[in-house]
Amino acid sequence: MSPPRIDVHLLTLDEPGHWREECLASLAGAPIRLHRLPGIPGRVGKARAAGFARGTLALVSFVDPDDRYEARAFAHLADALDACPSAVLAYTDEALMDEDGRPLGVRRLAYSAFQHAHSASHVHGLIVMRRSAVEPVLTRIADLDADADWLLTRLVARQGSVLHLPLVGRHWRQHPNQHHRRALPDRRAMTHLERS
Repeated sequence: MSPPRIDVHLLTLDEPGHWREECLASLAGAPIRLHRLPGIPGRVGKARAAGFARGTLALVSFVDPDDRYEARAFAHLADALDACPSAVLAYTDEALMDEDGRPLGVRRLAYSAFQHAHSASHVHGLIVMRRSAVEPVLTRIADLDADADWLLTRLVARQGSVLHLPLVGRHWRQHPNQHHRRALPDRRAMTHLERS
């Protein structure tokens, strides 16, 4: 087992326990230090900020308890960031699966700054970022809910280059209770960007 290279947080809410266990099992062997925290209903940004505050490793990430991950992808992302000091964020493609975990296809997500600015699900696979780029912007996402992750990746991307690895790192479960299906878009995210 290799030493941890990435602090990763997992926010739990009301997801089925067997989904959470599948998520945790999929992380076995990943070079991560996992921090489990309770989510905050309606306050994803505040919960994320608490998650990113955990640990001291130079790289950070997050996982969602209703999804599954490719453990080896964490090392590939960390290696890519190590090899490119100007990069602040690296991410993978993602596979879609139905509510029961059956495959639905793969989303290929080669980076486009234009797409990132206009689609919350463009930088959306497994994402690893530099702590030094994340910490200064956490106060900007703390009062957001549905758009907190999107705003975070956009603010981080402004600080350096973005790397896309063409491999599946995340298996994104599609189900009616997904947060983005229940929460309303928060236009405050765009206001936060305009202030920069």
